[in-house]
Amino acid sequence: MSERKLILVIGGTGAQGIPVVEALSASPNYSAIVLTRNLTSTRAQTLASLPNVTLLQGTQDSLPSLHAAFAHKPHGAWVNLDGFTLGEKNELFYGIRAYEIARHHGVKHYIWANTDYALRIAGWDERYHWGHNDAKGRIGDLILAHGRGEREGGLLGGMAVSLLTTGPYMDMLFDGMYLPQEKEDGSFVWRNPAANGKIPLIALADVGKYSLWILNNPLQSTNLNLAVATEQVSFPDIAATFTRVTGIPATHEPMPLEEYLPLAEPYPHAYANWALGPDTPRDKSVMTWRENFSAWWRFWGEGKGATRDMGFLDGVLPERVRSLEEWMRLVRYDGRPRAVLKGLEDMRGGKGTRTGEGNKVV
Repeated sequence: MSERKLILVIGGTGAQGIPVVEALSASPNYSAIVLTRNLTSTRAQTLASLPNVTLLQGTQDSLPSLHAAFAHKPHGAWVNLDGFTLGEKNELFYGIRAYEIARHHGVKHYIWANTDYALRIAGWDERYHWGHNDAKGRIGDLILAHGRGEREGGLLGGMAVSLLTTGPYMDMLFDGMYLPQEKEDGSFVWRNPAANGKIPLIALADVGKYSLWILNNPLQSTNLNLAVATEQVSFPDIAATFTRVTGIPATHEPMPLEEYLPLAEPYPHAYANWALGPDTPRDKSVMTWRENFSAWWRFWGEGKGATRDMGFLDGVLPERVRSLEEWMRLVRYDGRPRAVLKGLEDMRGGKGTRTGEGNKVV
């Protein structure tokens, strides 16, 4: 039996990172080392209990921590930084530096947990710029450009790079901004500013499987932006699917952004990197939470992210969850909340204002 290849995971205790670590643990080909700020957190300890998984204490926004992590000489890295703590500028800096440090330490395959570069996709219309997506999208464009440029220049044998681009999580129907409200008569309603555009929802359970495919198929995945989704659906589609699966009446009721935003923000006058709390010093470049999520709702709600090639994804992962209806039946979705997003979980638990790594609402 061949020796397992070590994969460094940054962001392993977040909503995306957990299924990635679980997939690496279950694979005969890999072991995982997970960089985490808090070795004793419930999520970290759950990961540590898995076979072929070890923890390494450190933070995503520390160059010494990043050097120490990559000094373990992993074969590959899966990197997802937390924009809700770092903010747009710091995520851009540490995202680029993590990539550069990986190259310094000789990593063979680098997976960047990417999101849609909304500003570019929307034709540079500033109404669609928001920090936590566009920072990741800029970094993704940069590292793909490096990889393609080196290949075209005949530089072989360097670091393979791949993007795993996710949209909003299907699991956010349990938690966060996609959770419906139960009415007194037992029916459910989604009240939010979404238009009727299709949104590329991804079932988190499949994120680990796509990550394994990238690692197992370097010839196909090198310099690939693998943009994934389970199904591209509108909120009227979500409500109709819920009724079809559960038999419970459900509707989508659009509401103006100016009415929705003050009801949804985590605390009054929050900034986009809200997880650091209200009293952290910030400069004028930091968007407010309302500015950030106004663009977020416009982009997804208008269907500007519905660009996934579902036929290609069927070929990459034939066993993937194929539809929202299939996912609802698998998880026995009933419209009631369950904890998914780490930042919200920490906030509810009173564990301080800073979230752990890798949590993003995309």
